[in-house]
Amino acid sequence: MKKNAPGLPDRPTAPEDEPASSATSTTATDLGLPGLDDLLRLAGEGDQASFSAFYDATAPWVYGLASSIFTSEADADEATVLTYVRVWDAAPHERFDDDSVRARHRSVLCWLEVLAHDTMTQLLREDSLPEYGAGLLPDGAGAAEGGHRQPTTVLSVLTPAQFEALDLAWAGGRTYRQVAEELGIAVPTVKSRLRDAVQRVSKRYQEKFLGRSTEDDPVLHRAVTPEIAARTGTTRNFTLNLSQDLENGLAKEWADLVALDAVAEPEREELNRFLSRQGPEFTTMWRARIEGARRTVTWAFRGLAHEPPSELLDELLHRLPAQDVGMGLVDGLGPSESPDPGGTRKRPVKKWMLVVAGLLILVLGVWTIVRLIVGPDIVSAVDGAEDSFTTRQVTLADGGSMQGHVSKEHDLAYVTFAGMPSPGEGNVFQLWLFPIDGSAPHSLGTHTLEDLEDPVTFRGVERFRELVVTLEPEGGSETPTSASLGNVDLVHQVTQGPIYGGHPNSTPTPSEEGAEGASSDEGAEG
Repeated sequence: MKKNAPGLPDRPTAPEDEPASSATSTTATDLGLPGLDDLLRLAGEGDQASFSAFYDATAPWVYGLASSIFTSEADADEATVLTYVRVWDAAPHERFDDDSVRARHRSVLCWLEVLAHDTMTQLLREDSLPEYGAGLLPDGAGAAEGGHRQPTTVLSVLTPAQFEALDLAWAGGRTYRQVAEELGIAVPTVKSRLRDAVQRVSKRYQEKFLGRSTEDDPVLHRAVTPEIAARTGTTRNFTLNLSQDLENGLAKEWADLVALDAVAEPEREELNRFLSRQGPEFTTMWRARIEGARRTVTWAFRGLAHEPPSELLDELLHRLPAQDVGMGLVDGLGPSESPDPGGTRKRPVKKWMLVVAGLLILVLGVWTIVRLIVGPDIVSAVDGAEDSFTTRQVTLADGGSMQGHVSKEHDLAYVTFAGMPSPGEGNVFQLWLFPIDGSAPHSLGTHTLEDLEDPVTFRGVERFRELVVTLEPEGGSETPTSASLGNVDLVHQVTQGPIYGGHPNSTPTPSEEGAEGASSDEGAEG
């Protein structure tokens, strides 16, 4: 998903996190829908409808992580379900009090992904969860083969060696020792690569969301190892042994490994014993570094999103405690105080309960409509479609270009950008979908220059005639307020060059060419 996607992080990130997890549209809040933190709070109060909406909005990122960790599809399915069972159990105790809606959105997604990763690594290594028993995976087939992914835009800041190690540790669910064994390199080297990888991506995260550099951050600040060694004469490189690393003053740097769940349980226990002997200031700093690293990594790997099987939600709800939903509404249609045949009196349904139930039904209906417009993993779906085609490259008025990639069969599309200029101080790019029926345009959200490095994806191609880019004030506009910088025609499938899959694009007939020209002129005038 892309920025400002309703409840979903982007294709594959959080609305403001990117683009990620991940296609843009209006935010859930903009549409009057509850945010992820609201849905989780309602789920904590026993509301399964809100929990279902929370699952629907976030499951692609959890299932994508499961699919990257487990080689068996059945194991990935079960790990996803168990993750959300844990979410249901934890929901009553979780509250997110960040100042802004978007910050709370990021916090919920980070919390969820961390919980998912913890669940999945425990299942992968031990096939058990303390509170749910052992032998939980149906196949127990082990870890998926690593090394087949390519770094996303964010992860491209890493060296190939750093990315390889980080990818195996997080997206592969390995411990650092398993990473070392799989890559055939020394354990201390893997520790250093993982630490450096987390730190380098953290720097980008801080610059994007916190507006500060690494040097300004008291949590992630650390002196460079060679400088310390030269100044103190003390070796600060990682060793084979945790105890020796702690003696060498590398305890804070171990926080990065803990954040990745790359530490085996015996070492985790040793670290906890070490922390118990430290003062509160050190412990607070150490835990804050873990939190910072986790936010970084969950954001950086938002591209793992993958749509789960449709039956998983039914399986999940089947495992939750029974909830008497709807019977009270039926009872409320008759006299609220009339006795039943057994002589007991039915409890009256209060008006606020009817209002809440009605609102939930409305919210879920709107949510379903929104999910038809935006969704994760659209790029791969379009690229793999038999009817996939690429539109003509459109040169934008202020420089740069864009190009559409469409699958009418799947009703999906995405747009890529190249050579885009800066929108200027106080401005952002805003994308709009203009419906065929002439109704008001739908916003695909606001985007910075960096956001447009990733594709903008959307659903419902058949409903729209064109995608338009405008320049709007920071924060976006309800309707376009400036002239179009350019438009992609979504109706006339006039393309050039090969489409994905190597099939030639359809060549338009002369009448189609004329129709397209007219449509383009109309879009330019609009």
